[in-house]
Amino acid sequence: MHTNPIHIDSARLRDLRIARQWSQEQLAELSGLNLRTIQRLEAGAKISTESLRALAAVFEVPAEALLVRPPAPGQPALTAIRDGVIRGLDFSGTTSRPDFWWFVLAVVMLLGFAKLLMPALGLLPLEIASLIVLIPWIAICTRRLRDAGLSPWWQLISLAPVGGILVLLYLTTYPTASREDVPTKAAN
Repeated sequence: MHTNPIHIDSARLRDLRIARQWSQEQLAELSGLNLRTIQRLEAGAKISTESLRALAAVFEVPAEALLVRPPAPGQPALTAIRDGVIRGLDFSGTTSRPDFWWFVLAVVMLLGFAKLLMPALGLLPLEIASLIVLIPWIAICTRRLRDAGLSPWWQLISLAPVGGILVLLYLTTYPTASREDVPTKAAN
């Protein structure tokens, strides 16, 4: 019997495996899948229905939770911004480069709007807006640097006068690293 391949959420699969502190080899053994299959799935390969069921059973999640959710048609910016706000206190996992930059645009627009209110209301709107975006900014930078294969500790470079924030922004432009290049919790 032939089944149609399905797109698996490779980041979610990897995050679930890492959260349980399993190696790829351990996941392969527990799921009954080949190690190379696990490696391909975490790299973004399509998955068969049987493999999807095996992984869902091992992780004790519905099979749909492992699948890629299609983005809202024509609204990737709004989806990325919404996810950035929802995950504002989530320092785990990764954030893709486009999602990061859409969120950055939203932050810049919010701070710009607060700055426009300064002549009428003083510094208060800008101070409040800055405080609101501080933790979500650190969280999304953490996830983005991890996605680029860099240590989240690189954020400390932004404390350097003038050029520090530029260096941090440059580091966030790195493409998604292959999963073998991403530092694990044990390496950090």
